[in-house]
Amino acid sequence: MDRFNPKSNMVRCLIVLSLAIAGVFFAFSVWSKTQKAENECLTCHLDLHRKEGSSSYKHAPFENGECNTCHLKHKDAVRGKRTRKRQRMEPIILTNSGYLTEHDIFLKRLITGSSYNINLVFKDVPGNKVKTRLRGVIPARVRNRARNDKKPPVISGIRVVPIEKAPFLSTTIMWDSDEPSTSCIEYGLSDQYGRHSPEDIAMVKHHRVNICKLTHGKDYHFRVISRDMFGNQAVSEDCLFNPAKITGSDVTEKGEPPKLAVNNVEIFMRRKRAKSSEISLYLETSRIANVTFVECKKVKDRCTDLSVGKELTIDACRRCHPTDAIGLTHPVGVAAKPPTIVPDYLPTLSGGIMTCVTCHFAHGGELQYFARSDTISCKTCHRE
Repeated sequence: MDRFNPKSNMVRCLIVLSLAIAGVFFAFSVWSKTQKAENECLTCHLDLHRKEGSSSYKHAPFENGECNTCHLKHKDAVRGKRTRKRQRMEPIILTNSGYLTEHDIFLKRLITGSSYNINLVFKDVPGNKVKTRLRGVIPARVRNRARNDKKPPVISGIRVVPIEKAPFLSTTIMWDSDEPSTSCIEYGLSDQYGRHSPEDIAMVKHHRVNICKLTHGKDYHFRVISRDMFGNQAVSEDCLFNPAKITGSDVTEKGEPPKLAVNNVEIFMRRKRAKSSEISLYLETSRIANVTFVECKKVKDRCTDLSVGKELTIDACRRCHPTDAIGLTHPVGVAAKPPTIVPDYLPTLSGGIMTCVTCHFAHGGELQYFARSDTISCKTCHRE
């Protein structure tokens, strides 16, 4: 008779409904974690995902977006010494000194796949300060403007500031370049020059160099020189000025000086490696200022393990494909010995050590079993 009890039936319905809701939340949680792992991997490896995603046969974890199945090791592995050493690695910050309107800041030893918050403070001569915050800077996503294109900077806008008479005749020559570069001037009483200013190695786009001890009434020849970070050098055409003929006011604007502000921020890659990278910050301020504080703080690891070498190319494969399950297979973790020769197109670890991915693609391929080639056989390496 209990089954006809309305109260008992209601309790059963509530229990079933609760279990169904719990199941939905659990499934959503698993799906969310999978999507999160996939999205974080795509932050740095979108091109690889698009390329490998067109394969006819796909590795199941790759197809399902479960990148952590192979690329993130178990908790006991994450606690290894190599991982702890990486977490302790702090960035190295290099910046130019002095009161300038353009500032170069180099950040070294950044973990390529991690996210950083960068805080900067600028201070002008009167003591006014301005803060700039850059959030979520991921070296892996920074554009690589540091490739050597073999092209020298483009020089433009050469101009001469009116002569200053005390204590010696002097002037300032200014010009612009299309990329950050150094500043130098060759000058003299003929087009053979003979004198040059010390090269200012600060990488800037708006150049300003002072030359002094000039002779009144003489015609001076000069040309400006700028070199980019790779040494590609640009030299202007020969120019002339005469200290007695330069008149007018200074090029600086009259009236109320602008408030201290950061007008331009550019971030570009200088050196990118698998584990660590070096980026450069180029900033322009509205008036001359000094960099008084730079903080580069890691806020998140995108890829927390060191899945390289044997850990990724053998151990990760054996988690799902143990030797006792797949039966007889080719030895891995050993180097080929003469007369056995592994062809160059088959990848091996340092020292010629063969791994699972020597013969199989990790994410998928056009052949079943993800074989790298349909011609791979014993004779590929064992030629005798």
